[in-house]
Amino acid sequence: MEILSDERKVLALLIHAESMDTIIRETGLQAKVALDIVRNLVHYGYVKLTDTEGKPVSMFSPDKLKAVRFMLSAKGFDVLEE
Repeated sequence: MEILSDERKVLALLIHAESMDTIIRETGLQAKVALDIVRNLVHYGYVKLTDTEGKPVSMFSPDKLKAVRFMLSAKGFDVLEE
């Protein structure tokens, strides 16, 4: 996966666990674009999922986005340090 400027914007927000609403608001990306970017970042291991209490989650459904938080993985941190 090639990490472009929009992906970097999203990754930079996820040092702490954030909701999809926060990602959309802070990046200024359209909701569908932000969701697509986050899905790809999760798929490729740059972002990990947690529930609202910080416990790991293995997958998420777009219908249940309010219950999921997104956070950088070690691989995601490496990209930001490049």
